[in-house]
Amino acid sequence: MDTRIKKKIEKLRHLLWLEKKEEDSFFSQYFRDFSQSKIEKAQKEGVCWYPLLFEKTVPDENEMIKVTFSLPKNREEEHSFQPGSSVKIFQVNLETGAIKHHAEGIINIIHKNRVEINYQSKRPLLWMEKETGIGILLSFNAFTYKVMEKALTDITEAKDNRLETLRDIMMGSQNASFSLREPFRSDWLNLSQQAAVNHILSSQDIALVHGPPGTGKTTTLVEAVIETLRTERQVMVCAYNNVAVDGLAEKLLTRGVSVVRIGNPAKVTDTLLNITYETKFSDHPFYADFLSCKAMIKKLKAEFSSTPFREIKTRREIKNKINEYNCYVAVLEMTIRTSIFKNSQVVAATMIGTSFYMLKDLTFSTVFIDEAAQALEPACWSPITKANRVIFAGDHYQLPPTIKSYEAAQTGLMHTLFEKIMERKPECSVMLTMQYRMHEKIMNFPSQWFYEKQLIASLSVRYKTLIDDDIPVEWVNTSQCDFRESRKSAGTSIYNYDEAHLIFLTLFDYMEKIGEERIKNEKITLGIISPYSAQVDLFRQKIKEYCYFEQFLDEKLISIRTIDGFQGQERDVITISLVRSNQHSNIGFLADYRRINVAMTRAKKKLILIGDASTLCEDPFFDALFSYIQKNGLVTELRETIK
Repeated sequence: MDTRIKKKIEKLRHLLWLEKKEEDSFFSQYFRDFSQSKIEKAQKEGVCWYPLLFEKTVPDENEMIKVTFSLPKNREEEHSFQPGSSVKIFQVNLETGAIKHHAEGIINIIHKNRVEINYQSKRPLLWMEKETGIGILLSFNAFTYKVMEKALTDITEAKDNRLETLRDIMMGSQNASFSLREPFRSDWLNLSQQAAVNHILSSQDIALVHGPPGTGKTTTLVEAVIETLRTERQVMVCAYNNVAVDGLAEKLLTRGVSVVRIGNPAKVTDTLLNITYETKFSDHPFYADFLSCKAMIKKLKAEFSSTPFREIKTRREIKNKINEYNCYVAVLEMTIRTSIFKNSQVVAATMIGTSFYMLKDLTFSTVFIDEAAQALEPACWSPITKANRVIFAGDHYQLPPTIKSYEAAQTGLMHTLFEKIMERKPECSVMLTMQYRMHEKIMNFPSQWFYEKQLIASLSVRYKTLIDDDIPVEWVNTSQCDFRESRKSAGTSIYNYDEAHLIFLTLFDYMEKIGEERIKNEKITLGIISPYSAQVDLFRQKIKEYCYFEQFLDEKLISIRTIDGFQGQERDVITISLVRSNQHSNIGFLADYRRINVAMTRAKKKLILIGDASTLCEDPFFDALFSYIQKNGLVTELRETIK
């Protein structure tokens, strides 16, 4: 192995160790000091659901308990839970506020307000119908790190095989190759999308599709999968999170592609549940025989346990029968598994899910990795170990991976494999340029700052506004008002009380111009965004004070979320509260411009930013943004504090 490549992998392994150590320490300390008084903070951080209502428990054949809880009154909260997350189910002593007891579990299925958890317990009735003070807390997931560590070991040890070649190309020591082929053409894809599909089909090793907001990245990827399946029997598609995997799976299903979903989907619909490996397994004709053999083994084990030790011959006969049935079970399981994969054109999983036992020893001619710019590099290597060819799709100018260790982030872990390949192998990438979401005036600044002015607004959205002669981009400047950011205590998120009030007044004025009936009849959607979770919490509290907005909340036409909560979504109108207002021009993590890019590019027809330009515009990005809006939109100078 090239010495430089070896050093890169060693550094990556060290960075992963730092992140693992930080995350383990974070969750260990969190639960060690956990009590009822800490629950509200945990809820705001998206790592806790409380209180939960017990629904049911169901034992299964593997001595596991499936327990289902729900949030009261259909309450919905932003959270970091997803299928496969490790959690602690806890119960609070409501008199003392201390934790009475807890159990370790794994989330099986999660809805918007309901969760099903698998846990192993000798006390299956630990959680009962009338119990109170129950909650779940996200905990450290060692399995995820084991998968990433194994992937790094695999690429380190790769020698004289396809993985070695892919590793060396991606690490920059070999060139990627492309083949000449008949050009792919499509009446329903634009020219840049067709170019991307052709780029993918001609690649022999790796290809990257850079998909800025609204350019149809997933649509392009789906088309590339379908075209690839014309010459390949089966491919794998994966992404870092379940939502992105589900999105790909759903689009492929609508195109008539047979898909098997490894792991439980985040979008729990009948369509997706029907394609899970577990459902396909239980629907197989041999499943009844499989269950019968498992039942017989259970019966024989009970018989073996009750047979006296002195009856050696009988115990040996029973043991032999158990071994025979275990062999039957193994054969039946392998037969069903082989049948499932034989009849599936696409295997869909998260990056971590590609390591699950049912995929052991399987390899794929092509692996498609979506949202690759949101994934830690070690996670990306897991599906690559199963690939002959790899296709990445993503946008490194949108949300980066979530990293807990500041040291790991600052010394390289924030830099994704997608970004590194873009830098090392620019010839392997192609960018989508036609966008179908934003008015041209909303699109132009992100295009100039992030995408080298290459984005083009489709005619279907280029001049589309909600009101005649509307100005699509506005900045309400609070520099001359006494709007000051606040923080409840050291280390907590920041909020701006006056700015929150102003957001609602500004939104009310704009909605009045559109008209209530029109908003409801045309289902016009509105989003309120802030980078700071404390400001989002304040929005959710204050909106209850305005009766006007209640009807739109009930019809889910108004959404209030952090930037992370809006990733991958869009709204007709977006209002952004930038929060920061201080005498030191300190903008904190607003300096991660990718987050602001995500926030702005959620807007389709109207974008309103509210913030203190005197604080923000000392930064070159915000200075350029403010100047752009002055020239191409409307800057409103607010001159007095709003009461």
